[in-house]
Amino acid sequence: QFAESSQKKEALQKNIEKLKTGREDTAERAALLKELAALRQKKEQLKTEIDKYRECDPDVVEEMRQTNQVAKEAANRWTDNIFSIKSWAKRKFGFEESRIDKGFGIPEDLDYID
Repeated sequence: QFAESSQKKEALQKNIEKLKTGREDTAERAALLKELAALRQKKEQLKTEIDKYRECDPDVVEEMRQTNQVAKEAANRWTDNIFSIKSWAKRKFGFEESRIDKGFGIPEDLDYID
């Protein structure tokens, strides 16, 4: 096991030396790394600025419209369900509509969303 580990260590050391080739610390490399860091920072700034204007993106606006349409349809479906149950309760038990509304906390001005 020790010999095996020693061989792995030597192989890794050789690999490290091989990878260091071309990565010597030169003035040109330092300048390129500095430029790379500056460009990455600029990219992040531009990304942040784009995110500020995201709500004006036509794709986002269209997605919001579709989401609103789905929510509106769901709200109208639940409103229809409430009216159906109120109608059933009035027929089945003879309750007044105001009594049903009060008992279940249904607002008097409940109506479909246009």
